[in-house]
Amino acid sequence: MAKEKGKILIVDDDETILLVSKYILGKHFESVITLNNPNGIKEVLEKNKIDVALLDMNFTAGKTTGQEGFDLLNYFIDNVPYTKIIMMTAYSDIDIAITTIKKGASDFIVKPWDNARFVNTVLSVYKKTPDILTREKSNTSPQNITESKSMSEVERIFMFLDLASSTQIAERLGHIKYFELLNDFFKDLDDPILKNKGEIYQYVGDEVVITWPMDEGINKANCLNCFFDIKATINNLSERYFKRYGLVPTFKAGMHFGKVSTGTIGTRKKEVIYTGDVLNTTSRIEGQCNHHNVNLLLSKDLINKFTDENQFEFVKIGEISLRGKTSYVTLFTSERN
Repeated sequence: MAKEKGKILIVDDDETILLVSKYILGKHFESVITLNNPNGIKEVLEKNKIDVALLDMNFTAGKTTGQEGFDLLNYFIDNVPYTKIIMMTAYSDIDIAITTIKKGASDFIVKPWDNARFVNTVLSVYKKTPDILTREKSNTSPQNITESKSMSEVERIFMFLDLASSTQIAERLGHIKYFELLNDFFKDLDDPILKNKGEIYQYVGDEVVITWPMDEGINKANCLNCFFDIKATINNLSERYFKRYGLVPTFKAGMHFGKVSTGTIGTRKKEVIYTGDVLNTTSRIEGQCNHHNVNLLLSKDLINKFTDENQFEFVKIGEISLRGKTSYVTLFTSERN
């Protein structure tokens, strides 16, 4: 098996972790450099172009906040934006994992890890195109991106999709196994989302927010087909999930559309955000699923946008007053014919 030409850097205060990870990754990459503390990072970066850096979240004995890892992540973003980052921690905390990814990390690894998954994660991140290269290929500088993303108003469709019974599942599996389940679940959503032209806006705990430009979401009922394709995908993988976790994840979703303000915020890490009542309404629609014992709810306003309704069966739930809103929203559930 030919090795990848990339250079991997591993920074961890545990010598056993360094030894094992270097041995495992050394089978797949031509160069693996290890450091047992962050002090030597500057020298390593002066001599090497690092493709992927695996960074521990905590280096000082007794520290569990992850702040040292955040500081390292920020250093790489500021000084070597070409390097892709994978964060590592023995303290599996979902909020920390999500925060590191939002701040610019490419992925997150929980120790102890499964060796095959560990290698696959590093290889996957290595093969990704860094955001900075994407900007260069389009001949667009970061400054121009900021200018082009000045605040504007657009109409978009949103789907809030939430893992069902997540609290009970986390208690049953434990935090490490639960994180692995959540990671597998989100990865398995990628293909049906891409197939139906959706964009992942953000992950929030056990929830993913998917969005479409209005025309793209309505065309071929992409936004609605996305939900049913996700459902089919998880069903097809049910045997794998049951073997790994003793359960098959279920989920619920709410869908709505409307005008939102969008623009770029941030300085060290720039991010495009959406703001507007439609996000709050969609979240509250999703929150009604348990109350009505259904796994999908969508607004009548959205249904009225579809040009070919024959491929779906819609069942009216009723006129519902959503918390925080003075008007009523008519909600439907749906099945694909």
